[in-house]
Amino acid sequence: MLLLTATMSAAAQNNLPQVPYIEINASAQRKVTPDEIYLTITIKESDYKGKKTLQQMQQTMVDILKKNKVNIDEQLTVLSMGSGVKLKNFSSKIKTLTTAQYLLKLDNVETMQNIISGLEEKEISNIVLSETKYSKTKELEAELGVEAVKNAKQKAIMLATAIGQEAGKAIYINTWGMNSTSPARNLRMNKAMIAEEADAVAGSYEAPRLSIAETEYTVTVNARFELK
Repeated sequence: MLLLTATMSAAAQNNLPQVPYIEINASAQRKVTPDEIYLTITIKESDYKGKKTLQQMQQTMVDILKKNKVNIDEQLTVLSMGSGVKLKNFSSKIKTLTTAQYLLKLDNVETMQNIISGLEEKEISNIVLSETKYSKTKELEAELGVEAVKNAKQKAIMLATAIGQEAGKAIYINTWGMNSTSPARNLRMNKAMIAEEADAVAGSYEAPRLSIAETEYTVTVNARFELK
């Protein structure tokens, strides 16, 4: 009785109908595979010890991307490009370092796998998964919101039945917004990984199969249902 009185008092303060009600917090979750994948590709001329120029490796990268039907103008962005000069071993011998970094946008794991394998074969191995996104988050939030409200009503009916009452119409619904969780995954390809894979297949190298972790989205609601 004390709890019911306090609840009705709170309802009055919020200009809500002064009727007995049950208040429920409920949520709905769904895991989806990101459909926007962003890879950061870095090319350092110094990695090739003077045997290949930055321009040559850039063209090699572009050729591989085109082979995989990548729209260079729309999907590839130059993040940075520059050169620096430093002294080697504190001597007077000057070594010029030239580096370029790119952001590549893809929409599926299969293409990502083929591109990474192709780049690795051409000794372009500094590749990192920088970000993943799901493009239809607004539609997903609306769907999860509906599911969460339905879950709240089912829970209210169950609890009301346990005390010999019924959960009626909703007199208040508040959504708490959507949040997401996704395990981080680093797709950096390097010589250590290559050696490890090669050992696993008795001396022959097979590109590791890559995957993108699913992202779980959650929408939580707070709802009040009239008790009858």
